[in-house]
Amino acid sequence: MPTGLADYLIAVLISGVALWRAPALWCGDTQRRALCGAYACYGAALWPKTPIVQGWLAGIPITDLAVLLEHYASSAAVVCLIVYVAAGYGPPGPSDPRAVVVTRRFARIVPAAAVMAVIAMTTVFLTGVHRSHTTHDFGVEHAGDPGAAAYMTTFYLLLGATCLVCGYQWGSATRLASSRPLRIGLAVLTAATVLCSAYIVVRTMYLWGAVAIPELRALGPDVARSTAALELIMLVAFASGSSIPTSNAAADRLSAACLLRHLGPLHRDLVAAFPDVAFERSLRRRSALASVPLLRSFVDLAMPVEVRLAIRVHAMADVAEQLRHYAPPELLPAAEDFIADLEESTPDWRRNAQAAAEGVYIRAALVAYRRGHRRAVPSAPLPRKPLVSMEAEARWWRQVQEQYQATCPHQAEKVLDAALAWA
Repeated sequence: MPTGLADYLIAVLISGVALWRAPALWCGDTQRRALCGAYACYGAALWPKTPIVQGWLAGIPITDLAVLLEHYASSAAVVCLIVYVAAGYGPPGPSDPRAVVVTRRFARIVPAAAVMAVIAMTTVFLTGVHRSHTTHDFGVEHAGDPGAAAYMTTFYLLLGATCLVCGYQWGSATRLASSRPLRIGLAVLTAATVLCSAYIVVRTMYLWGAVAIPELRALGPDVARSTAALELIMLVAFASGSSIPTSNAAADRLSAACLLRHLGPLHRDLVAAFPDVAFERSLRRRSALASVPLLRSFVDLAMPVEVRLAIRVHAMADVAEQLRHYAPPELLPAAEDFIADLEESTPDWRRNAQAAAEGVYIRAALVAYRRGHRRAVPSAPLPRKPLVSMEAEARWWRQVQEQYQATCPHQAEKVLDAALAWA
């Protein structure tokens, strides 16, 4: 892999997750804010490792300034991470599990501990570390330097304590998780803390071992490669573990966006006939990207897609009620007969018969509307369906639309004329 490419990739990944979670900064949720802050701080800690940032920092007359800034950001990330974990359980209660109590106690002292660690690291860095030239891997390249070992150990103590507390908390919560995505996410987060602990142990043993046994310094390149791989896997595991529990919400949003887009043709025809029910356009402020037809359902964030789907479904249901004033009383039975004949003549027909009949009913009722034959007494409403959610109702309308689109105007006229003849 080209020099620095892995550093760029992981820095972009973590920074991208931080930007994705940035709206949490304005939501008032302490837990979501802390998680966003942890990602932002981890991203800030990773960028000084990239060649372009190291080249820029090289112009500042402080040797290995990138290392100091990296550890400052990492210490802030540690504080945000432990606050995130502690905030997930809300206010303290008398029946809280031991893992929660331990995490809350640690969360109260970790900000002060981080400040003390930063002060100690800065003091040792400026006075006790021999820094004759800029290094790529500070700990390994300063192997044998007691000052560098003390500096890194101070940072590792803070990081290790956080790993132990978070690993204990996430490991305990994994067994009690209420859903599979949450259980998998917590397990991956626990694995990330194990990897981080292994990283700390290997690096600390090497640093002090190189001080006591100079011959161990020759192992520096091997230690650097192995611990860099551990760090990379650990950060990816942390990003994945905290994102997996949101997979259900992301899948639901994608499903709602697809339903919203698929219901577009039927909604368009119904709203064209009865524009008074089209509240969706006036209720939302369309973003610039939403002006692109293929992107509208997916990128318009002015209103949640679930809300737009609910508005669209209600609008179509309202138009179906309006069409009762134009549909003959026998229109739905005529549509059902049309579907029955279609089933007999088409062996591979695989649609929901009731939804298909309603699609034909709506197509024929729109023909009656265009003829202008309004009735003083409306026909009977469409049968009620045992639909328990907005998504289920939207999926029903999608089945209705399939037959609506498959029915040509000539067929709709024949069904309408048959219903008028029965009347």
